[in-house]
Amino acid sequence: MESKTFSSGSNFSRRSKGEGEHFCFCGLPSPRRTSWTRTNPGRRFYGCARYREGSKCKYFKWVDTKFSHRATEVILDLLDGWHQPPSTLVDDLDDVDSMQAQAQASSVNHLKNEVSKMKNERKCYQAFIVLLFLCLSYFMMKCKGLEDEKKFLQLP
Repeated sequence: MESKTFSSGSNFSRRSKGEGEHFCFCGLPSPRRTSWTRTNPGRRFYGCARYREGSKCKYFKWVDTKFSHRATEVILDLLDGWHQPPSTLVDDLDDVDSMQAQAQASSVNHLKNEVSKMKNERKCYQAFIVLLFLCLSYFMMKCKGLEDEKKFLQLP
């Protein structure tokens, strides 16, 4: 794989043909990063892969041209807004949360009432079944008594 070396002032990069990779002075692949400093927010660059390790390589190359002052202001405003949501949005979210809590409480109360009604109906059905059983038992005893009385009245 053929590689080319470019040098201009303090900038140096080696690029593999067709891959668009950048290499720092150490010979390591130089990853593309994004700056989030106040002076260059959102601006992309290539830098030494070992810069956090205190490397003396100091390879650095901007990918983007410097943004206009207005573009930088807009990006910074968006970043500031991202970290601190507007109070109206927070208030709206609080309203939604309270509405959801009320709806859940209402739903829970409705379900409790339904369960209470079902328990009362169950007690009524149980009482009805007991009463029906007692009536059947009474009639069976009466019938048995009538049969015994009939047998008693019949002479052999």
